[in-house]
Amino acid sequence: MSKKTVHKNLNLRTRGPILDLEKHLPADWWKKIFNSLYLKTDGDVVENKENTELEVNILIKATGIKPDNRFLDLCCGQGRHCIELARRGYIHITGLDLSQYLIRLARKRAASAGFSIAFHKGDTRKLRFPEKSFDCVSIIGNSYGYFERKEDDLKVLESVKDVLCVNGKLFLDISDGEWLRANYAQRSWEWIDRNYFVCRERSLSSDNTRLICREVVIHAGKGVIADQFYAERLYTYGQITDLLKQAGFISIKSNGTITTGSDRNQDLGMMAHRFFLTAVAP
Repeated sequence: MSKKTVHKNLNLRTRGPILDLEKHLPADWWKKIFNSLYLKTDGDVVENKENTELEVNILIKATGIKPDNRFLDLCCGQGRHCIELARRGYIHITGLDLSQYLIRLARKRAASAGFSIAFHKGDTRKLRFPEKSFDCVSIIGNSYGYFERKEDDLKVLESVKDVLCVNGKLFLDISDGEWLRANYAQRSWEWIDRNYFVCRERSLSSDNTRLICREVVIHAGKGVIADQFYAERLYTYGQITDLLKQAGFISIKSNGTITTGSDRNQDLGMMAHRFFLTAVAP
């Protein structure tokens, strides 16, 4: 985190005890949370080289994507999967994310590594690419199910189908909703370095369909840096399969689960138990 970011948040006051996390969850929480602080709190997973390599291995094996295929990574973040594919000789790579901070970082990292990758800022529900312009689209790193309405999750899949070529493949990495609903930790905390630690509270939404998390980030000497909320819709394998069919996908296939690695080996949260799906655009 930059000194500027820390200074800007020094006077932030925590909300104190909260009985109902859902009442404090912003509908568009995903517009602001993916910044430099996100890479600090979640860096043990999303900046983990072994995780990225393993996820790309699974992507290639599951989809059969070739180095000259046209590839789009949605919710690409800081570009870790795109850059890893470029290292392996893939040449037609595009990444899209709503976070301007992460897109700028992705461009900087790709340029430093000498790779030509097209990174764009945009909304996954309204993809501004020509129809049938990609052979493969991925949503990796547990980046699906953020929206308040399930209808918006469906819009994402419909947008993906439109930009995939005939017989193009979607690769989806998603939390195991059934497992999370039964096993999530209601409270946790962890040190993320020598100065910062994170306290988290979690609860299910009133309709039992979303897992809501409150995250309080604290500096040992400066106090509260952030008191923020986020959520994810909990899909079972059957539910996400039905949604993919509703969006028009065929040949939906499970490609196993993954054990998420962590540099700190502490709270994995919603990344703890995930499964992979592929689906074909007819």
